[in-house]
Amino acid sequence: MRAVTRRAGFFTRAEALAAGCTINDIRTAVRLGEWRRLRKGAYAFADEWAPLEDTDRHWLRTRAAVRALGDDVAVSHASGVVAHAIDGWRLDLARIHVTRLDGRSGRIIGDVVQHERGKGDLEIRNVAGIRVLAPQRCVLEAAVHLEPEAAFCLLESGLRSKQFDRADLEAAYVAMHARHRMGRLQPLIAMAGSRSGSVAESRGSWIFDQAGLPRPQQQWEVLRADGSLVGVVDWVWHEWRLIVEFDGKVKYSGRFGQTGTDALFAEKQREDEIRELTGYRFLRLTWEDLADPARLVARIRAMARAAV
Repeated sequence: MRAVTRRAGFFTRAEALAAGCTINDIRTAVRLGEWRRLRKGAYAFADEWAPLEDTDRHWLRTRAAVRALGDDVAVSHASGVVAHAIDGWRLDLARIHVTRLDGRSGRIIGDVVQHERGKGDLEIRNVAGIRVLAPQRCVLEAAVHLEPEAAFCLLESGLRSKQFDRADLEAAYVAMHARHRMGRLQPLIAMAGSRSGSVAESRGSWIFDQAGLPRPQQQWEVLRADGSLVGVVDWVWHEWRLIVEFDGKVKYSGRFGQTGTDALFAEKQREDEIRELTGYRFLRLTWEDLADPARLVARIRAMARAAV
């Protein structure tokens, strides 16, 4: 059975029975917490399930569902976003989403939402042997069900992934614009770009825009006199001589053999050199700052007034 999960990530009831288990064995393994029931007739070993992130768990459940549904469906909507490994924020992963390819009507059966195909041709990709709708379509299908900030972040994540460009996104929107509520995405598509390096940076850009702050330059390269790169900063307002960066833990996790302490020291050296070269001030943001936009904007406005 472990050989099966190494290949597929899960196993079916039929595979468990073929390996010599009885129905009673399956029920007992689930009851004791040794096996995790993904959905009807599909299981994973609990010790392999436990360390998985929410998106990995959803992708595992999606693959199990598609195996049961066969070739008449393609993964779509939020499940397609996960399949294409596009960063999402506040995606609802409770249900699996697929689009029917056989022209039959949509329905919800258990944990699977089966959407109607609709009109027009479908671009289908192959992801780990699974049929998945094109990433730009999946992003739009998922974004239309999100609040504006989360939808904007998803659009930027899709562009940042380089799996499609703005022309692809706009073409997909034109093909889908008549769908219910799809029109609400038009201003978000116009605003979204590919410069944000993470969901956190997209959230910051959203907050700055909604507060009416001047648009900062993103991913500004700070160079030494000899042209060598010191670093790339998340946002900069040159008129205020202010650099703002998201202070994610990943920056201090250590890379290329560095310890966390080494990484922290290297980041401090980088910041000190940028200060010396530019004379700009630094403001570092955390997830807690992004959760309180009014306070964050007030801090930036105060630093802007001090710079005048």
